[in-house]
Amino acid sequence: MKIKCFLAISVFLSTMAVVHTEAQQGDSKCVFSTASNGQIITVRGKVRSEPHDLAFDVFGCNDTVLLTYAGKQDNDVGATSLQNDNNMKLFKKYTDSTYKSRGRNICMQCSKYGDVEAELTAKLEIAILPLGATKDKANFIRDPSGKIIGLFGWGHPGPFAGYRLIIQSVSQVKAHRIPRP
Repeated sequence: MKIKCFLAISVFLSTMAVVHTEAQQGDSKCVFSTASNGQIITVRGKVRSEPHDLAFDVFGCNDTVLLTYAGKQDNDVGATSLQNDNNMKLFKKYTDSTYKSRGRNICMQCSKYGDVEAELTAKLEIAILPLGATKDKANFIRDPSGKIIGLFGWGHPGPFAGYRLIIQSVSQVKAHRIPRP
C-alpha cells in the first residue's frame, strides 16, 4: 500500500512540475551543453523556491537546477570549500527569510525577498542513467526488465532536476523586498 501511494504521489508531482531536466542540444548559450559532471562552473541566474528545495534558473538555459551548499550531508564537497563571506550571508538571507503568521494573516513560507539573482561558483553534478536503464515520466530509473532500481535526479519529495550545483561561492547578489501578504 505504501509503495502504491509513493508511486502515485511521485507520478503526480512529476506531472505537475513544469521543468526541463535535459539540456537543450545545440543551445550554445547554455553552459550545460558543454559542461561535464564534476566540473566547477560559474553561472548567473535567478532563484526559484520549490516546496522543499532551492532551485535555480541559469540565464541562457531551459533547465532548472537544484542548489545545495558545500559542506552539507547530501554532497561530497567539504565545508572548507564554502566561501562564507558577506555575499554568501546576503544570499542566504534573501533565500531563507520568510514572514511569520500574524493574527488572521496565515503565512506559510511566504518569502520576504523576491527576484533573487546571483552569480554562483559551484560544482556541477549531472544525473546520469546507468547503461541499459531507462527513465519514466515519474523519474524512476528502470532496468531492462522494467524493475525500478532508483530515482533520476534531485529534488524533494520527488526528483525534478537533472542538474545540481553545490555552491562554493556567491557574488553579485541582488533582490527586492516583497511586502507582507
